[in-house]
Amino acid sequence: MSLKVNPVQGQILDVVKGSVATVTLFLAFVYFPVLGMIPGFFAPLPGAYYALKNDRKIGLLVLLTSSALLLGLADSTLLLVYLLQAGVLSLALPEFLLRLKGGARSIVYSVAINLLVMLVAALLYSWDTGADLHAKVTKGVQSSITQTALLYEKAGVKGDELKAMQESMQQAGELVITIYPALVTVSLGLVACMNLLVLARVANRVRMPLYVGDFKKYRNPEPLVWLLIASGFGMLAPSTPVYLASLNVLIVVAALYSVQGFAVISHYFCKLQVPKFIRLLSALFLIIQPFMVLAVAVLGVFDLWGDFRSPKKQ
Repeated sequence: MSLKVNPVQGQILDVVKGSVATVTLFLAFVYFPVLGMIPGFFAPLPGAYYALKNDRKIGLLVLLTSSALLLGLADSTLLLVYLLQAGVLSLALPEFLLRLKGGARSIVYSVAINLLVMLVAALLYSWDTGADLHAKVTKGVQSSITQTALLYEKAGVKGDELKAMQESMQQAGELVITIYPALVTVSLGLVACMNLLVLARVANRVRMPLYVGDFKKYRNPEPLVWLLIASGFGMLAPSTPVYLASLNVLIVVAALYSVQGFAVISHYFCKLQVPKFIRLLSALFLIIQPFMVLAVAVLGVFDLWGDFRSPKKQ
C-alpha cells in the first residue's frame, strides 16, 4: 500500500530545503571569501529551481524564508547584499523562463531588472545618508589594495619587488574604479548564465519541461554592432563623463560578442565531435589567458558578416 504525500506538505518541505540551501550557499560566500565564491554564485539557484518545479509562490516563499533566516543569523547589511546579489535573480530568472522567453532573453531581462533594483537601492541609500557612493567604492578598493600589500609584505616580499607589486595593484585598482559599472553588469550576467546552465541540466535529469534554446545558435541582434562602434568612437571624446560611459558600454557589448564567439566555437566543437578533455583544456586555457576572450569577442563580431554557422551553399 503506497502512501500519498500531501501536496501542501511537499511544498512546505521544498520551501524549507530551498531556504536552507540558499542560506548555506550565501553564507559560504560571506565567510569564505575565496573558496566560498563559487558556492555564492549559485545562491539564486534553489529559489529559481523550486519556482520552476512548483509555482512562482514557492520561489517567493524561498526568498522570504531565506531573508528571515539571514536576518536572524546575521544583520540587515548581509540581507541587503543577498537580495541585491541573489534574491532578484532567484525570482526574475524563473519568471522569464516560465514565460518561454528562452535562455538568452531570460538572462538579459533578469540582469536588467537586477541592475535597475541596484540603482534604485543606491539612489535611496545616497539620498537617505547623503553618502557619496563613488567615494565609498574608491575607498573600498584602496583599502583592499592596502590589505593585500600588507599580506605580501608579511609573506616576505620586500624592496623593489614589493614596490613594483604595489604599483601594479594601484593601476589595477584605478581600472576597477573606472569600470566597476561594467564589471557589476558582466558579473551578474555570468552568475545568471551559470545558474541557467545548472537549471537546464537538472531539468533535463528530472524531466522537467524547460525551454532554454540551443546555445550553439546564439546570435546577438545585428543593430548591437552600432552600439559597439558608437562606444568605440565615444572613447575618443575629450569629455571625461562621455569617455567613462563609452568605456563601460564597450566592455558590456564586448562581453555579449564574446558569448556569440563562444557559441560559434561550441558549434564547431559539436560539429567536429571534439573530445571533452580538449574542450576542458580549451576552457582552462581561456581562464589562464583571459586576453584570449578578446579574440573570442572578435570572432563573435565577424560572425555577423561571416555567418560561420550557416551551411555552405553549393
